[in-house]
Amino acid sequence: MGLGRSEIIRLLDRFELAPSRALGQNFLSDPNVAAKIARLAEISDLDYVVEIGPGIGSLTVVLAGMAHSLVAIEFDRYVVAVLIEVLEARKLSNVQVICGDALTTDFHTLLASSQSWKLVANLPYNISTQLVLTILEKYQMITEMLVMVQREVGERMCATPGTNYSQVALKLGYFATAKVVSEVSREVFIPKPNVDSVLVQIRRRSQSELELDLEAYDAVFTLSRLAFANRRQMIRRTLSSVMSVRDIESAGIDPSRRPETLALSDWRLLAGVVTKARG
Repeated sequence: MGLGRSEIIRLLDRFELAPSRALGQNFLSDPNVAAKIARLAEISDLDYVVEIGPGIGSLTVVLAGMAHSLVAIEFDRYVVAVLIEVLEARKLSNVQVICGDALTTDFHTLLASSQSWKLVANLPYNISTQLVLTILEKYQMITEMLVMVQREVGERMCATPGTNYSQVALKLGYFATAKVVSEVSREVFIPKPNVDSVLVQIRRRSQSELELDLEAYDAVFTLSRLAFANRRQMIRRTLSSVMSVRDIESAGIDPSRRPETLALSDWRLLAGVVTKARG
């Protein structure tokens, strides 16, 4: 059973702690929501799980009770002391607590005990997209993620061409499938944030599904990053420093289109023209 509101308040008072606004700390205070998150992450006793941002353990205790083993990475060293006490009180010995920054953590070393990991995280706004994309690019042993993010961030992650599409959605969609699987009310946190959250399920594509070799990957995402810097403008303007209108047309793409309307296949065609011209 996860931590309830009264227990969280008691722990914070005893350790003389207050949630840090600067760190985006909002502690989950509804055990039913914690159980739902674990179910949606499809945690079993065979799974190796890494949790980022466990806080004082509201979700951690639920995950640890279901998983084979759990690595919990918490940035705030003051909160870590509370987390360790919570785990010890429940005699949960399958949890390794790491005090550190997930953005700079070497997951290759930390997660060497298994070739397949599931990640569960309640991510603050300022690191959510950067962390997810870094993991997808660098750490193939993390095959599934269930991340809680602000609603607008989750919607951007899962966007498709022609909607609220961005460089983030393009890159995430290359590496994985992503979808919003549940909403989370602001009412289940201490303190209550100003926005509602969503749970985004991310499942990595197999290596055989990835379409681009290293050279093509670099070309596609360098070009798309340039275009998305001014995503509302037509690509004949946003790409004018590297491609002429004739170049764009030679790829079979209408130069008046905006970057948010282009799928990965379109970017691959455009990148192919640029690469050929340079070669």
